[in-house]
Amino acid sequence: MRGSRLSVFGLLALLVASPAFAQSITPVPRPATPPTFQLVPNGNPPPPYTPVVTPVEVTRKGRANTDIFLGVYLTLDRECKVGATPRVEFAGDPKGGKLRTRTHPINLRDVPGAPRRTCIGTSPNGLAVTYRSDRRFRGEDKVEFRVVYPNGDVRAISATVTVE
Repeated sequence: MRGSRLSVFGLLALLVASPAFAQSITPVPRPATPPTFQLVPNGNPPPPYTPVVTPVEVTRKGRANTDIFLGVYLTLDRECKVGATPRVEFAGDPKGGKLRTRTHPINLRDVPGAPRRTCIGTSPNGLAVTYRSDRRFRGEDKVEFRVVYPNGDVRAISATVTVE
């Protein structure tokens, strides 16, 4: 088997080196001017990215003077690399408590849309938003805030917190 392989390669080398083989190859003529590519139709610049505003409704229950978890947010790419932290903008103070942010580890198994194969075993820190009511407050409180991601997308969160 080895001898036959060497003889085939030797035959190919002789064919390529022979003048008759070189004369049978005709070069392809090149165009006089290289083709121009139009990246954007009509010469207009690409349209700017328009951020998407997604409204989200959240309902939570809890006790007075304890932290009530409203949500946790982070930026994550397909390779499970954590990007820049989103910015939280509060519309105003709630009537019966205070809103706070803090870091909070996220289990990526529970996150919808997270890549399962590459993210298993990682628990990055996200930005958590919590509500803490005043000591004597009981009833329902409405909270509104926005989470602005680095790419410009916005989540407008409207939360209803029932304090018992």
